[in-house]
Order: sequence, then structure tokens, then C-alpha cells
Amino acid sequence: MTPLTGARVVVVNWRDPDHSLAGGAEIYAWQFARALRDGGARVTFLTAREDGQAPREERDGIALRRGGGTLGFYLFVLAWLLRHRRQLDAVIDPACGLPSFSPLVLRRSTPALLVVHHVHQDQFAVHFPAPVAAFGRWMERVAMPRVYRRRPVAAVSDSTAAEMRRQLGWTGEVLRLENGADLPSYDARDAVTKDPLRIVVLGRLVTHKRVDLALEAVARLGRGDVRVDVIGQGPEHDRLLARADELGLADQVRFHGFLPGPVKDDLLARASVHLCASDAEGWGQAVIDAAGSGVPTVARDVPGLRDSIRHGESGWLVADDTDHGVVVARMADAVAQALESAAVPSARVHRADACLAWAHKFDWSQMRENARDLTIHMLVGGATVSSDRHQPRVDRVAV
Repeated sequence: MTPLTGARVVVVNWRDPDHSLAGGAEIYAWQFARALRDGGARVTFLTAREDGQAPREERDGIALRRGGGTLGFYLFVLAWLLRHRRQLDAVIDPACGLPSFSPLVLRRSTPALLVVHHVHQDQFAVHFPAPVAAFGRWMERVAMPRVYRRRPVAAVSDSTAAEMRRQLGWTGEVLRLENGADLPSYDARDAVTKDPLRIVVLGRLVTHKRVDLALEAVARLGRGDVRVDVIGQGPEHDRLLARADELGLADQVRFHGFLPGPVKDDLLARASVHLCASDAEGWGQAVIDAAGSGVPTVARDVPGLRDSIRHGESGWLVADDTDHGVVVARMADAVAQALESAAVPSARVHRADACLAWAHKFDWSQMRENARDLTIHMLVGGATVSSDRHQPRVDRVAV
């Protein structure tokens, strides 16, 4: 018996793993929910409802409750929490752009954990018109720190914690609750069978992932013998397909869309290089997935990606620049060098071995254990941290 046994805990997340735009944040939230369920808690997962999804569903012992769309989700969550506030023991509230601001409707005695994947100040302008983007930046920079100032806060990486302090002026304690990974069974010696001229781009096809820059880097190589597998789905699909055609890559790039795990793993096992041009990440989940199949990553040196890549070992970080033309040129140079190295079978095996050693440091079972420990600490210690004016201190939950 632990303080979690029988506790009623809610995990709030903008999307659930079955949403068409689900990504690493959804996997993370579901793993958190699983951790609480395994600890004996009664878990409800509050999320938005996409067309075709049921409003109520039970899965893996977790109650899914769906409602609202992109923006209506927030009203749905606040109304649901307000209606059930007297029955709740704790709330896990990830910030998917913005959190649900659950403390506004919870009892003061109910613990609420804010989990921050990454800071979105620069991304609001990418996805929304100027007035909406300005409001989103204000909500993240001003409203979020005020609403959660006396609540426990966790970040998924060192970069995210640093960006919270730099961009949001965050002064409170920021714990670490790192990602895990589901890794296939892969032997580094099998890297001799990899295609030395095959590149993979893995992740959702959304604006801030900058798959367009990855395609431009491939085009800059000027090599018609290189093949590119783009794995992922999203609203940018048609635009990226057209961009590949404009760049003369129509015969070299294949867009696979979403792929089941085993099929995705087979494609990763064939690739020699993973290319990631994302503007920023909370944590490079795709990078670790690629490393788990012995594939090193070439990526921009930006928050999240610099945490998930060991430069020179599991991949290469390219200096970022405000001029995307400069970034594309740098990435192309790095990819050219990576492909040159991959031409040697023994070099592929050596690199795959380093990638696997790094990837296997991240495990969902460890994340779930840390998530349970943190939630138990909240239940025992209460909903607040000592002070919103205490000296900043960064702790790592993982031991």
C-alpha cells in the first residue's frame, strides 16, 4: 500500500495517443498515466476529442474523457475539473503549448503538477495570427508562472528548464522528469547491412519541425543516389510533398505517413543517417528512437536536441543561425560528412554501437518509477512548494 493506492488522479493532455497529430508529448503523458495506474491510483485522462473519437473510453485500466477541439478543450477540462474538484486527489497538467491552468478551479489543497516540455514563445507566431500569438506568449510568459507559482513544476530536459528561466523569467524550483523510449531489439553488428546512402526524417509533419529545411539540405548535396524516407503525418504533408518536387527530389524522397512500430523500425534499421531540422524541442524523442536502431542524427544545436544528442558520438549538432540559408548549408555539409563516414561498414558499426549505448540510458520504466515517486511526494507533502521567492534550485528526479 502506498499513498497512490485508491487515489483519484487526473492526467490532462491536449491530445491522447490515438489523435492524428499525437507525438512524443502524448506518449509521455500516457506513460505518466500508466505509472499512476500501476501504483494503484484511479486514473482519468482528460483530452481533446477529434472527429471519430468516442467521448468516453476505458483503456489499460485508464478512463479516457474527451471533449472540445483545439481551443474548446481548455473549457472542457476546466468545467470537468470544477465539477469533480471535491473527488480529486491530484492533477498532472502538462503544458502542450499552454497548460490547462487547472489551479484556477481546483481546491487549494489539491496538488497539481505542471510538466513543461518546451517553451513556445517563438512558436506561437508560427501557428497563429499576430493578435492570437501575442496573447499566447502573454499566457505562457505571465499567466502560467503566476497560476503555478506555488505548485510543483517539472521539465523534461535541462534545455527546457534553462529556457523557462531565460524566456519566462521562471524563478521557482524546476524538477527533472526525463523521457523514456521503447527501443527495438537491434544489434550494432547489423549496421553492416545498412544502406550507406539512405537518410531518414522522423517526426510529425508540422511547421516547427522544419522538414522543409531538411529537404533543402538534401537537395544541396546534389546527389541523385541518396534516398530519403520521411516517416510521420501532419498538416504539412501536402506542402512538403510539393516542396520536394520543387527541389527536384520527387524521385528520391518517399513520404510514408504514420507507420506501425515494426514497419518503422525496419526502415530505421536500413538508414545510415537521421536528419532533424526542428526549431526546438523539449526533448528529441525521434532522435532517441533513431539511435535505438543504430542511426546517428544530424540536427540543429537548439534546445532539446542538444540534450538528446551526444555530439560526435550519437550524432552531430550544427550551429544554428537566424538565416535559414546558413543553417541549410551547414546541415548539408554535416550530412555529406556523415554519409562519407557511413560508406565504411566498420564505421557504421562503430557509430551504431555508440548510438545504442546512448539510447539505452532512457527507459520508460525508469520514467514511470520517477513519475510515481514525484506524485507520491505531492500527495504526502501537499499542493504547494515552500515559496515562490525562494532561490532557484534545479533538482533531478532520476537517481
